[in-house]
Amino acid sequence: MEQKKIRPFGRALIGLTAVGALLLATAAPVAAHVHYAVHGHGGDGQVIANGQNHPRFLSNGDGTFSSCESYGPIGTSSIGPAWYGLETAHHGPDSGDPGKGDGCYTADSSPATDIANPAIGN
Repeated sequence: MEQKKIRPFGRALIGLTAVGALLLATAAPVAAHVHYAVHGHGGDGQVIANGQNHPRFLSNGDGTFSSCESYGPIGTSSIGPAWYGLETAHHGPDSGDPGKGDGCYTADSSPATDIANPAIGN
């Protein structure tokens, strides 16, 4: 039986597939999700704010990420009025223009890793 070698195009395709999978894995925590109180219901967790979601997060190019009402919802989820409060409780103070008046919340870094309150999960 003859052994076939993987050609350069095949290697590139495998590499791009791996990079794509890595990007999806890092984006998954920012995808549509509910926030919950980790210790609620005896440690089973309790959904807070009736499962309201926040607008999608986008990179600002300087290491910070913003979630703005103008960016629209994540997937088919809907943005609820509690979104700004959920984000400040989960990620800490707004690093952009403080307050909900500008329609945005800015996290210090990727919202997947910028967790200020581990008692709130997603």
